[in-house]
Amino acid sequence: MSNGPDSRRPRPWRVLIVDDDAASRRTASALLSPAGYEVVFAINGEEALAVVGEAHPDLVLLDVMMPGLDGIEVCRRLRERSGKDYVPIILLTALDGRREVVLGLEAGADDFLTKPVHGAELRARVANLLKVRAYHQLLTTQRDSALATVDELRQQILQADRLATLGTFAAGVSHELNNIAQVLNSAVDELPPQPPAPEDADARDTREVLAMATRHVTELARTILRMARPQEEATPLADLGRTLGEVRDMLRLTGRARHVRLSLELPETPCVIQASPVHAQQVFLNLLANAADALSGTAQPEIQVGVRHVPGGHIEAWVQDNGPGMSEEVLARVFEPFFTTKPAGQGTGLGLPVVKQLVESWGGHLHLHSRPGHGTRVVVEARAAPSLATSSSSVSSLPP
Repeated sequence: MSNGPDSRRPRPWRVLIVDDDAASRRTASALLSPAGYEVVFAINGEEALAVVGEAHPDLVLLDVMMPGLDGIEVCRRLRERSGKDYVPIILLTALDGRREVVLGLEAGADDFLTKPVHGAELRARVANLLKVRAYHQLLTTQRDSALATVDELRQQILQADRLATLGTFAAGVSHELNNIAQVLNSAVDELPPQPPAPEDADARDTREVLAMATRHVTELARTILRMARPQEEATPLADLGRTLGEVRDMLRLTGRARHVRLSLELPETPCVIQASPVHAQQVFLNLLANAADALSGTAQPEIQVGVRHVPGGHIEAWVQDNGPGMSEEVLARVFEPFFTTKPAGQGTGLGLPVVKQLVESWGGHLHLHSRPGHGTRVVVEARAAPSLATSSSSVSSLPP
C-alpha cells in the first residue's frame, strides 16, 4: 500500500515546512515532494501562523530552534487555534535532549524527529500521521451527519407535536362551527319564503340562500374535522357553474356586490372538477369579493364571471372587473401572506394566498392579469373530472 496521498482526495495532502534554514527546507521538500505531497513553506514562527490560516495544511513539519517564536511556542499556539480540526505536528530539532522532547509533547506535538532526518523514516511518519488525520476527518463528518440527523428528527418530533395540537384545536373549532350551523339551520327553517326583488329576478329566494350559506358552514366544519382526522374517502366533485351561481347569490344577500353590475356566463354542460365544493366556494367568494371591493370608487362598476371547457380536458373559470387595476409592484406581491392594499381593518392579506393554495391543491393554476386603469382578470384553470357520468350523484355535498 502506498504511503503517499490518497488518489480519491480532491487535492494532494499539503505539508507545511517551517524552518529558518533554507537548506533544511530544501532537504525536507526533496524528501516529500517525490511522494506526491504538496509542500508550502514558512521561514519563521510568525509566518507559520499566518500561512496555516491561509494554506490550511494537513500536516506541519516544524523546526524547534528558530529566532523569535520557537517551534514549541508555535506548536502551542497552533493547538490552541485548531479547535475541532486535528492537524498533526512533527517537531524537528538538531538538539539531542529529553527536555525538548517533553516540552514539545506537552505543547501538543504528535511526533519528534532529530536532524538530519532520514528520508524513509520521515515519509513513514508523515504517512502514518496523515492516516490519523483522515480518520479524524471521517469521524468529524460522521459526527456532523449524526448531529444533523438528530436535529432533523427533533424538528420532525416538534412538527408532529404541533400537528397533534393543531388537530385537537381544529376538532374543537369544527365542533363549535357545527353547533353554530345547527342553530342557524333551525332558525332558517322557521323563516317564511322570501322571494328576491323584481330587479334580481334571476336570484334565488333569500331563505334558500341563507339555507345554502348554513350548509356551507356545516360542510366547512366537516372539512376542518377531516383535516384534523384524515381518513380515506372518495374524491369530492364540484360543478364550477353551480358554484358561481351560489357565490353570486351569497354576495347579493350580504350586499357586498349590490353596487356592481354582475354578469354570469355559464355553459350548457356542467364544468366539473375534482375539488371540495366548499373550497370551490371559498375560492370564488374571495375572488368576487376582492373584485367588488376594488370597484368601490369606479363609475359604472362591472364584474364579468364565467366558466367554460377549454381544449385538453381542462376547465377555465374567470373573474374580471373594470376597476383601477394593479401596478407591477403590487402584482409581484399579491400572493404574499398578509400583504394588502386595503385600509387597516378592512383586509387581512390572506385571501389570494389561500386561493392560490387551494387551486394548486386541485392540480390547477391561478393566473392574474392586471394593468393600472385597465381592470383585473383572474383565471382559474383546472383539469376536468375524468368522468361526468357520476357527476349527477356526487357533485357537491350542498343540496340545491
